[in-house]
Amino acid sequence: MRIDQRGKSNSIKDLLVKIAGREYLEISEGDTTPFSIYASAWLERRKATLARSTYGDYRSIWRKYVLPYFGNMPLCRVTRRDVEDFLGNLPEISAKRKNNIMVPLKCLFNDASRRGEIDEPPSENVRRLKEIKPFIDPFSFREMNLLLTHVDPHYGAYFTTAFLTGMRPNEMIALKWSQVDFEMRCITVREGRVLGIEGPPKTMSSYRDIDMLDPLFEALRKHRQEARPGSTYVFPGKTGRPLEVNNLRKRVWYPAIAAAGLRRRTMYQTRHTFASLMLGHGEDPLWVARTLGHGTLDMIFKHYGKYIRNRSRKDGGRFLEGLKEAEASANEKA
Repeated sequence: MRIDQRGKSNSIKDLLVKIAGREYLEISEGDTTPFSIYASAWLERRKATLARSTYGDYRSIWRKYVLPYFGNMPLCRVTRRDVEDFLGNLPEISAKRKNNIMVPLKCLFNDASRRGEIDEPPSENVRRLKEIKPFIDPFSFREMNLLLTHVDPHYGAYFTTAFLTGMRPNEMIALKWSQVDFEMRCITVREGRVLGIEGPPKTMSSYRDIDMLDPLFEALRKHRQEARPGSTYVFPGKTGRPLEVNNLRKRVWYPAIAAAGLRRRTMYQTRHTFASLMLGHGEDPLWVARTLGHGTLDMIFKHYGKYIRNRSRKDGGRFLEGLKEAEASANEKA
């Protein structure tokens, strides 16, 4: 019995075409949802439940990284290899940022799996990248005072507050006078500003009341007296509009660092300086953690353990003693 080789060849070609079109698996090309369509729809479904800043970040991630890579690839054809290749082809950005980019992508695939669009998430076993531990390079009392004398006077109160509260930059640029209580001597943190969008903190521990130590109380009281009548924000720019962190860093912070002749450091070191100086002068680690907005002591011991000294129940007292000694020493040299 002879086999028609031409017919056999045509049958194989037909089979390969069907497999390519997923007809062999009873999935036609028309039934496969393009990744871009599903991704856009998923983001819109999540819009109502995401913080505005988070939604903005996800939308930026979609536009800049995810959609250009996966495009109109059928959602059900995305493999773990595709996801790993996507992660490996991201530009030279930090491991932390790459992990953050993967967060909404993994959520999307999990959602598609629950809805029956795919059998299982291709990102399920893709591991997080190892993140580099933040470099903590705090200022000494002398360096802190030196920097404050070289910063643009308009922003002096901002950086005094940053050093004496450890507040995050996004919390400070959103701070309003209604959240500063001079009678109770406390600052109430209830919101932040990210990418021009204001919203509540991401964690419950970030909702907090911060004690105003004496130097901060005086600095903010003077700042209030000099503020424009009817101003809403505690730390507006020179035009009266809310500050933008990147501009503040480039146009004010780094020039002040250079003018003071200090080692170049990130603006976030004001927060690390607060924690290290407080702990180094024996302040209660739990009080420091709460002031920073941490729910537990884990972050304190992880990042600032070497600065912890003898415990004291007079919160802020030993810190103020050190500050007075530094000021006295500076006056003697002058």
